[in-house]
Amino acid sequence: MKKLLFTLSLLFLLFAPPIFAETVADIPAGTAEEYYNRGNYYRQQGNLDQAISDYTNAIRVSSKHAKAYYNRGNSYGKQGKLSQAIADYNKAIAINPQYTEAYYNLGNAYEKDDKSALAIASYTKAIENNPKYAAAYCNRGNIYQTQGNLKLALADYNKAAEINPNFAGVYSNRGNVYQAQGNLQQAIADYNKAIEMNPNDNSSFYNRGLAYYGVEQYGKSLADYTMAANQSPNKGAYEDFIKYFPEKRTSDTANTRGEIIRLLEGKLNIAKKVAAPIAAAKPIAVTVAAPIPVVEPVAVAAPAAVSLAQTSDNQAKSTPKEDVQKLVNKWLTSWKSGDMENYRNCYDESTFQSKKMNLSDWVSYKTNVRNKSKNISISIDDLQISADANTATAVFTQNYSSSILKDSGKKTLKLKKVNDQWKIYKEIM
Repeated sequence: MKKLLFTLSLLFLLFAPPIFAETVADIPAGTAEEYYNRGNYYRQQGNLDQAISDYTNAIRVSSKHAKAYYNRGNSYGKQGKLSQAIADYNKAIAINPQYTEAYYNLGNAYEKDDKSALAIASYTKAIENNPKYAAAYCNRGNIYQTQGNLKLALADYNKAAEINPNFAGVYSNRGNVYQAQGNLQQAIADYNKAIEMNPNDNSSFYNRGLAYYGVEQYGKSLADYTMAANQSPNKGAYEDFIKYFPEKRTSDTANTRGEIIRLLEGKLNIAKKVAAPIAAAKPIAVTVAAPIPVVEPVAVAAPAAVSLAQTSDNQAKSTPKEDVQKLVNKWLTSWKSGDMENYRNCYDESTFQSKKMNLSDWVSYKTNVRNKSKNISISIDDLQISADANTATAVFTQNYSSSILKDSGKKTLKLKKVNDQWKIYKEIM
């Protein structure tokens, strides 16, 4: 199974399409900075086509506007247009060779485009500009680990942890390196640290469970698999466990291996798997990507009015998945803006439950969090939606940071139709 590492990406944050996804006609904004600021507004709203149009106009007015190239590159990246994103980041760097974030995002784009050597070079330039750039060390370490260069990967993870000891993703990835080297006790220590920082880090529970089985701590192994499987069943973790332990170990007198397999098969609703021949030890491969965005401060100008008249036809033809995407976008936008009325309206009043709280308690809890926090930033990545006519599940990586907390992890929203509208009835983090 292909390894998915904890990657700190500014570039590939997925937002559900907003209801005004059509590009509006160009409206004269005047100066390059006015175009740029309005482009920032549209990008934050998820209207990437209009954002790109405004950034392009900013560049037309001022050909040396490095930030306009940079943010246009971010917008192209979100659309999956890697060649355009790469070209814009390179242009921003040509204008401003000290543009650290442009080097960093260029590395992200090259990595996504399977150009590892160029990605490493870009992360290295970001580090040269800012030797304290923990995220660049982490991402460069990810590539080294994927290449099998565990020594360099370990050095980069150590440096990232030294710069930012509260960087949970570094410990999860470094644990993978120790596991690949057969140093299971140190791997467990790193997974412990990652879980201590982020108790919802299911990937580290799976990884630690595999390591615990390897050191014959079977009770702890079963406990970790149970915790992770109850929150988020993972087929990759199931396949890895069978791959690395195709038979019960002699010391496993209680047949914990069988319990773990039955647990995962039950959660995944799959038939019993026949054990395959044992493979050579490799790094465990279930770490879920969890990017943490670094948002460049921007001055947002008030936009011109946007016509929504063109949306009616699209709405009439929308699929359940598209409608769920709109609800997720509304949920995300209302939380980011502090619009708690719209935020509450995303949930089902009668059946919602999360962390043993009903909806009123949940909204009160979240309002209190907002009141205590400053500089809130939230984004989502790798949004996956499964939906039928009346029920749906949205799974994504949520990246959250504020003055009191920085956290990333997988989140699951369970939704259902209530009076012909999608509502969230369960939230799992």
